[in-house]
Amino acid sequence: ARMPRRLDAAMRLSWLTAALLACALPRAEAIQFVMGGDGADGTAAVPTCFVVEEPEDTEFMIDYEFPGASKTTGAKVTLTDTDGDKVLKDVTVNEKKGQLTLTTQSELKHLLCVSPVGHTSGKPMVFSMQPALGHPDSYYEDLAEKEHMDRLQLEVVRLNDQLAQILSEVDYMKVREVEFHESTESMERNAKWWPIMQICILLFTGVMQVKHLKRFFQDKKLV
Repeated sequence: ARMPRRLDAAMRLSWLTAALLACALPRAEAIQFVMGGDGADGTAAVPTCFVVEEPEDTEFMIDYEFPGASKTTGAKVTLTDTDGDKVLKDVTVNEKKGQLTLTTQSELKHLLCVSPVGHTSGKPMVFSMQPALGHPDSYYEDLAEKEHMDRLQLEVVRLNDQLAQILSEVDYMKVREVEFHESTESMERNAKWWPIMQICILLFTGVMQVKHLKRFFQDKKLV
């Protein structure tokens, strides 16, 4: 059978590069925090938010643990694009463990917020999540079944996707570096005018004080 075009391109990835990628892409450390406790029923609790800075159309997963979850107690997870405050994801989870898949829509900052919902009785609750870039395992399982791939071929495709993610991150960091450099140069140009403005203000103040004193002495006929 003819090898799929995507798989053929992925097989070109050298084993050395694949090994380096496997070592260079660890999962992020888990984030654990306490939420709720501000309102009598938890509805008045302020959401706990995190800033997500990733390239456009970046898919990432969140493995979460919510020990206080029940049928009547859950956690509302939202992903908001700061470009127009557009809500990209709004889901309430009621399981103690699970996984969410989210995707950025622009290169601007996104806000990932978690807040308690339901009958929390005003008690603070622990919520932990572990973010990771890339597609979930179910995506690759469906791909392997559709393209009739074996385990080795699927792993090469996975590593190829990770390489594409790294290149996208590099391009994104270059853009952010250029923006930071331009902002720094603008601040330096503005900072050069600040001492000149201060000197002008001091000179103007001195001249006005001299005129005022001269007029005062003349009015008092001291000179």
